[in-house]
Amino acid sequence: MTGAIAAILATALAVVLVLVQPWAGRRRYRRLVDTVAVDPGARLRHYRRGIIGEWATVVVVAIIGLLARRGPSSIGLHAGPHPRSNAALVAEVAVVLGLSALLFRFGGRGIREALRRQARGFEALLPKSRRERQVFALLAVTAGICEELLLRGFGIAYVHWLWPGATRLWLVVITAAAFGLVHLYQGPRGVVLTGLVGAYLAWLVLSTGSLLPAMVIHALLDLRILALPDLSPPNPEADGSAAESAAERYRAR
Repeated sequence: MTGAIAAILATALAVVLVLVQPWAGRRRYRRLVDTVAVDPGARLRHYRRGIIGEWATVVVVAIIGLLARRGPSSIGLHAGPHPRSNAALVAEVAVVLGLSALLFRFGGRGIREALRRQARGFEALLPKSRRERQVFALLAVTAGICEELLLRGFGIAYVHWLWPGATRLWLVVITAAAFGLVHLYQGPRGVVLTGLVGAYLAWLVLSTGSLLPAMVIHALLDLRILALPDLSPPNPEADGSAAESAAERYRAR
């Protein structure tokens, strides 16, 4: 009986993740875009709702595991067969991500313009104040933990339960597509790029036999946003006003 309830809950969760969450997330992001300019607290509330929502969904996964009598290791929540190799891999990727964060911060105008184009799909999410940066850091760590549990841990286990003969390639493709779709609010380009990231993370989980490396790398990927420079678009009107004021001061001499 409990196994049947677990199967129903797992299927319901999969449907929510694939068919409900992408459109609900896009609607929430559009609401944030509409309100953040006039409501200073909108971005912080968006972060907090994201943190609470992701952990609440992880609780559902835990309930499914209890009902199905499956332990954390069934979704890869363990060190894996080669923990030292996994730790070395994470360290190598962390160095690369750290260097890219430095490039983001100090790369100059060309890099800033490229980042501005890249961030068009999620610009409203970028933290501005110190408090927003603090809460965003918590959100990034939450995403690293929870999204790996949901999209790679639960996702791979669920696809394998539905399709026992699924190859590693299909597990990567299906879970990567779901991960990309979750980021629908970023637009088609964002879906493709996050889908590619999801493919790498799924391959990492299947190759290492553990969720832990993917969790750390995912969190570091998101934390790099804190290294971004100010990506606010130039304000031609403000620049023009400044130029006019300077001209007036010059003529007054």
